[in-house]
Amino acid sequence: MLIVNFFATYSFELETFRLTRMISLAVLVLYFLFHKRVKGLLLVMAFAFFMSREVGYQFFESLWGTEWYMASAMLGYLFLFLDRLPFIKYGFSIWIIVLALILIAATLTILVTLGELARPNLNSHAELIFFYGYGIALIFLILAAFYYNHVLNSTRSLLYTFMVFGFMMSDIAACLAYYNKVTSLYYVDRGFFILSMAMLTHFGLNLHGAKRERKDLKMLR
Repeated sequence: MLIVNFFATYSFELETFRLTRMISLAVLVLYFLFHKRVKGLLLVMAFAFFMSREVGYQFFESLWGTEWYMASAMLGYLFLFLDRLPFIKYGFSIWIIVLALILIAATLTILVTLGELARPNLNSHAELIFFYGYGIALIFLILAAFYYNHVLNSTRSLLYTFMVFGFMMSDIAACLAYYNKVTSLYYVDRGFFILSMAMLTHFGLNLHGAKRERKDLKMLR
C-alpha cells in the first residue's frame, strides 16, 4: 500500500494521488469493519470521519472541500481522544504535569507557526478557525496518547503513541507541502498517514489487548 501511494505521488497529478490515498484508506476501513465482530463506537466514528475527510480532500481547492476536510479531521481526532479518555484519570504527578505543559507549549508553537504560513493561502476566516480547531484536536490527541502510554506502558499503548506521532508528522508535512509548495514532503505525508491508519486498524482489532486494558483500568480504580 505504501509503494502504491508513493508511485501515485511520483507519477500522477494531485487529483490522482489524492484518490489513491482515499482508496487505500477505504481498504483499511473495510478490513476493520468486516474483520472485527465487536467494535467500539468511538473508533468506528473516528474511522467514519477519516473517510469523510478524504471526500473533502478530493475537493480541497473549493471552499466547502477545505472546511469539510478540516472539520472531519478535527472530529476524527476528537473521537480518538474520547476513546482514550478513561485512561487520563489516573496516575497524575508533578513531573507528568510539567512534561504535559512542555508538550502543550511545543505543539502550540508548531501550530501557530503553521497557521502563519498557511494564513495567506486560506480563503476565509472560517477556514482559519477550522485550521486551528483541527490543530487543537490533534494536540488533545497527542496529550491523550502521551498520558495513556504513561498509565499503562504496554505494547498497545506504545503502538497508539506511534500512531499519533505519525498523524502529527503527516499533518505537518501535508501543510508544508500544500501551502509552501514543498512537494517532496507529500511522500512524508503519505508514508506517515498510511502507517498511522494501519496502526489504528491493528489497534482497533486487538481484542485481547483491549480486554487486558479493561482489567488494568479496573485495578487502577
